[in-house]
Amino acid sequence: MNAVAQPLAHHDARTLFERAWSRAMRDGALRPERREALLGEGTRAIRRIAGVLGSEHLREDLERGMRSMLGLVNLHLHKVSGGDVDAAARSLLDNGLLHHTKGASQAIKRVIASEIGEEFETLDDATRRGIEEQVVADWAFMPYDEFAQRERGAEERRRRRGAALAIGALLDGRAPDPYYEPEQVILTALMVLAWSPARAWIADLKGFERMLAAVREAPGRLDTLPEGVPAAYRPIVERVWRERAPGLLAAITDPAVPLHRLAAGNPVSNPLYDWLVVPDTAIGEVDAAEANTTAHWQALTEGRTDEAHLLFTMLRGVLGLRLKLPLGVKAVETLLKKTCAERPDDAALRDWLDANAPHPYHDGLAELWDDFWSDREETLGAAPSAAECKVFAAEWLPVKP
Repeated sequence: MNAVAQPLAHHDARTLFERAWSRAMRDGALRPERREALLGEGTRAIRRIAGVLGSEHLREDLERGMRSMLGLVNLHLHKVSGGDVDAAARSLLDNGLLHHTKGASQAIKRVIASEIGEEFETLDDATRRGIEEQVVADWAFMPYDEFAQRERGAEERRRRRGAALAIGALLDGRAPDPYYEPEQVILTALMVLAWSPARAWIADLKGFERMLAAVREAPGRLDTLPEGVPAAYRPIVERVWRERAPGLLAAITDPAVPLHRLAAGNPVSNPLYDWLVVPDTAIGEVDAAEANTTAHWQALTEGRTDEAHLLFTMLRGVLGLRLKLPLGVKAVETLLKKTCAERPDDAALRDWLDANAPHPYHDGLAELWDDFWSDREETLGAAPSAAECKVFAAEWLPVKP
């Protein structure tokens, strides 16, 4: 018996492949000519797999390729026969080894690609090669029950991506970036359909905050799915909603969390960013301040965006100031000589920003804060004169003309 025939005939007796091979031999269905053809196919498959693992000319890689080939055949026989030995034997005889190695390989590639949110055919060459190596080096040896579970999960993710595309197409505006999970797209689209008067993706922070406010006012509006959900995807959409809506609605309606922190708080600690598609301006750079701020921040700053008013807003919040604007001469002297004689701990600013300012503003506001205190130390020192305070305040603070 040659090196290929021996493992084919005497592979682990617990596998479906071994039982199917033995059944075909016992029943006389595996005739010599068919047996030789199958062994030839096995040899070609082994060499092909060895080439992926290393080299088809090295004995070690050929042995690994043989074990991998047998594992792939066994997986696919389970898949097509449901574990029935007679059905597996017939499929082995009718379709051959290459059919089953290829079938298992394709099924595994689809699962791996789906688990990273992609389709195998759309991946770049380097990623495909990496997946092909995973197939023969690792997945070929996976117990079938585990593979079947991973495959079911992958198919569910694929259906959810389809549902996300379908429900997302109901809304006007720019669709979410592809890095969002389908569940995030589905939940956000459902919320827009139920609570937003415009059937369009939320484009700015102010619109996002308004939608969250509407949810707080009428949280029961999504006890039933809104009209327009594509019928083909309705069961999937309903599953996503049942799984995730309770936690999402609990977070949005929690009275202990101010609305502006839900809309634009730190993404690290804000659970909404795990559940929803949020406007880029809620976590990234800000272009149009009026549309991309919260009502709370708008009220604190009185809608002003110049550095003097922004700095004073921080000073007022961190130091607890009760001064009215614009600042007069006496107020300026008191502020710079006494209240701002020493820089407060940086943690106080961080806490205040977390509690009040949209997260995209934090870095810029912290930089403005640092510049003010550095300049105050360098320019004024410990005992500044009234004239020095006046000149300094004219540059940094909202003062009377």
